[in-house]
Amino acid sequence: MYKTLTAGLFAITASAFMLSNVHAEEKSLPDLPEPSGKSFTMMTSIACDTKEAMSDVIYKKYGEQMFIQGDGQMTVMVNPQGTLLPGVVKVWANPEKWTFSITIEDPNPNNDVMCLLTSGINLKPNGTTIKKDSSL
Repeated sequence: MYKTLTAGLFAITASAFMLSNVHAEEKSLPDLPEPSGKSFTMMTSIACDTKEAMSDVIYKKYGEQMFIQGDGQMTVMVNPQGTLLPGVVKVWANPEKWTFSITIEDPNPNNDVMCLLTSGINLKPNGTTIKKDSSL
């Protein structure tokens, strides 16, 4: 499915992507807050390649290692309603240079696609300790 959509997206010059929360079958993640009246869809494009090729660039060129991962999904706006694609979201980091990359890959082992969502510099903790909420 990713290969078909990826090929179609390359043919479309204006593609829109955004991350949204996931509701897995056995676990439920918190809902996102209600959007303000200022919400909008941002038109953008992202780079995709094979998992091995994308991982090699992130690791060999930038020295980033896979740090954390989670189940996510990406909304691909190929139609007015959008198409939800599940994926494995990974955060990569270089602990010496403090660079980072965030990727999403197709969870189906038969599909070999990874997309770079964003990358950046000056990665640092925000100073907040995450505490387990017993009410969840």
